[in-house]
Amino acid sequence: MEFSSQEIEMQYNLIKMLLAEPEKYRDAINAIKKDIAYMPLELKKKLEEENIIL
Repeated sequence: MEFSSQEIEMQYNLIKMLLAEPEKYRDAINAIKKDIAYMPLELKKKLEEENIIL
């Protein structure tokens, strides 16, 4: 499955927003952690480049 750069950017921004308030979004963050194996490689790379660790 191909993801556009716009889709990657949207997902990236969503993750950053959730991580900004980890207490408020704990369930969503945990769900993302469970699904990280299915995350597009482009998104994983972008998160790694920004040192964002889930």
